[in-house]
Amino acid sequence: MNENAVFIKTEAGEDAVSKRTIVQRNLRSVLIMIDGRTPVGNLAQQFGDPLIVEGLVGELEHRGLVRRVDNASNEEDADRSELSSIMVDIEDLVSQPITPVADDIRRAHDRSSAKESPVLDEFAMAIPELNAPAAAVAVASPPPADSDDVRGAIRRAMMTSSADAGVEHSAPGPLRRVFDLFAGRVSGADRKGPPSSLAKRLVVGSFVLSALVIGTFFLYPYSRHLPQMEQLASELLGQPVRIASVSPSIFPEPSIALEGLRVGEGGQLDVATVKLIPRVSTLLSERTVMREVRIERAGLNIAFLPELSKRQDINWASRWLKVERISVVDSSLLLLDGSIGNLNGTLDINEDGALTRLSLASTDGGLKLQGSIESGVWNVALTALGWRTPGQPSLLLDVLEATGTLNSQRLQFDKVDVKLYGGYAVGNLSVGLVSPATVEGEMTTSRLAIADLLKVFAPTLLLTGDLSAAIAIRGDGETLEALRRTLRASGKLGVQRGQIERVDLVQAVRIPRPDGVRGGSTRFDRLEGDVLADASGLSLTGATMSSGLVGAQGDIRLADGLINGRLDVSLRGSATTVLAPVSIEGKYADPVVRLRR
Repeated sequence: MNENAVFIKTEAGEDAVSKRTIVQRNLRSVLIMIDGRTPVGNLAQQFGDPLIVEGLVGELEHRGLVRRVDNASNEEDADRSELSSIMVDIEDLVSQPITPVADDIRRAHDRSSAKESPVLDEFAMAIPELNAPAAAVAVASPPPADSDDVRGAIRRAMMTSSADAGVEHSAPGPLRRVFDLFAGRVSGADRKGPPSSLAKRLVVGSFVLSALVIGTFFLYPYSRHLPQMEQLASELLGQPVRIASVSPSIFPEPSIALEGLRVGEGGQLDVATVKLIPRVSTLLSERTVMREVRIERAGLNIAFLPELSKRQDINWASRWLKVERISVVDSSLLLLDGSIGNLNGTLDINEDGALTRLSLASTDGGLKLQGSIESGVWNVALTALGWRTPGQPSLLLDVLEATGTLNSQRLQFDKVDVKLYGGYAVGNLSVGLVSPATVEGEMTTSRLAIADLLKVFAPTLLLTGDLSAAIAIRGDGETLEALRRTLRASGKLGVQRGQIERVDLVQAVRIPRPDGVRGGSTRFDRLEGDVLADASGLSLTGATMSSGLVGAQGDIRLADGLINGRLDVSLRGSATTVLAPVSIEGKYADPVVRLRR
């Protein structure tokens, strides 16, 4: 560079001085001294070393902080360009953790100038004296030759800094660093950065690991194991099992879902979904433990329950699989083609996979069913509070308590206690499960509000009083409809302290009309007779009604919304008794009473 070259600050240079954006003091000092009048040679005299000053001025010009005010020769421009290309950012060089180069620069200065250079000494002292790491030593340049100068020292500093940067860039990734940390291969000195950097890496590593686990869980081809699953389930239950498909499920918790599961030769147990929730710690063990098996939307035929609880001599599947808990959700118990639905609860199996206990309840808690097996026979208990029987007509049972037994042939309730419509009913009931199904039972009722009962069976027939009856029930059929058509209830019936609306027997005898008598009512103390009820209607034969001075005897038939009766009415007076035959015919809502001649 020409010693007579004169430089002036640019607008960016003025801003750098005022805002103190240059922190390296030698570079800042030269920038302050440049005033557009003082040649570079005079500036070099003040620093004591022309080469250092030329390098600093060249760096300022390269940054666009100063510009020349005179015409430089082409040679000088080329010289300046070469010097600028090899110069480093002195400020950045000072801040880099590089190998010590202060001594190299001092030695180069001593060889290049006999004079003392306080500026160069100050620059060398500003470079941090750091111990070079092993990697840096390996790539460091050989000791400088006698012909080295300051430019060579700076080049060696640049090479050392680049080598260190390359080593740092080759540092392991965050996931590898997390593994090294847990393996104890990362020392405290290697844990660079703020305290939050390690936590950040742990979070990122956990996220990546979780993503891999979730992706594997959902993308794994479970269907390839479908035959083995069917075989294992068949051995565990002792019944043939078919599974339509297998898929992962995430709600309400991660599980494997078996869909379209059928158990038994005739599909006596159909399950929409079975969710397997394992204990993760046992997945790679010899015996897998299922923390829960959740059965959803299942239909179990009651007749099939004893088959599921048969004891097996050897169950090899139990050696490979253990089930801790079986839950039932939104399932049904089936009898013939009818069902009791919306049941939730639990099932228990023994070590051999045989069903030993069940506990089910309706969603609203109105119905509860308990069962346990003993000596090959199920003991069952049925309780209900405010429960409506399924199907039509539907009875509202205030309280139901029934206990009995269940085997492969019969469901027997030895004791049935029911509170309904203000009265009570007790008895027993037996259901034969071998086709065709049969129903047999005996019931005794007392003080039932017959008006409430008729609202279910014949809402337009207005009759009040307390009903008492002792009846026997018989029926058989392949389906519930067939069973209903053949069901018969026969026995004795009695109604106390009642009243028949729209039937006036006294008026029909005392004031007969050609077209009959409509309206009115007849009160009575007691009405009793032999009853026979079936699908076609109800017949009351040998009926006897008494109410003080009024009495009647005869037969009454109720069917298809019509009443048809023949009665002999007696009216007792103070001196005589009048006997008159009457007929009752018509719809329940508008019967006609006529005097028969």
